[in-house]
Amino acid sequence: MIAFGPVPSRRLGQSLGINNVPLKTCSYSCVYCQVGRTPRTATEPSAFHDPGELVSEVASRVREVLGRGGRVDFLTFVPDGEPSLDAHLGEAIEGLRPLGIPIAVISNGSLAW
Repeated sequence: MIAFGPVPSRRLGQSLGINNVPLKTCSYSCVYCQVGRTPRTATEPSAFHDPGELVSEVASRVREVLGRGGRVDFLTFVPDGEPSLDAHLGEAIEGLRPLGIPIAVISNGSLAW
């Protein structure tokens, strides 16, 4: 499942989550991680999902939520790992912009260089 929620967030209101990397694909293995240990860390971006398919699934979920009277305040890349390891993150963000919903990326910042 790529799109989930929306879930309530103190900072982002009703946040529709986007899981753009496979489970525990991360640059760190933090002992406090809510998802668990990282069996093998990674620092090189890879292609995990086709950006068009990701955008399509997120747009479909937004329509579903809005269609039943819900709201989506933010589209939030908050995967079970490090979102910036997705080689197509920029393409996905650009593809989601036409939805007119603010976009957040929750990152550990390790690949910001």
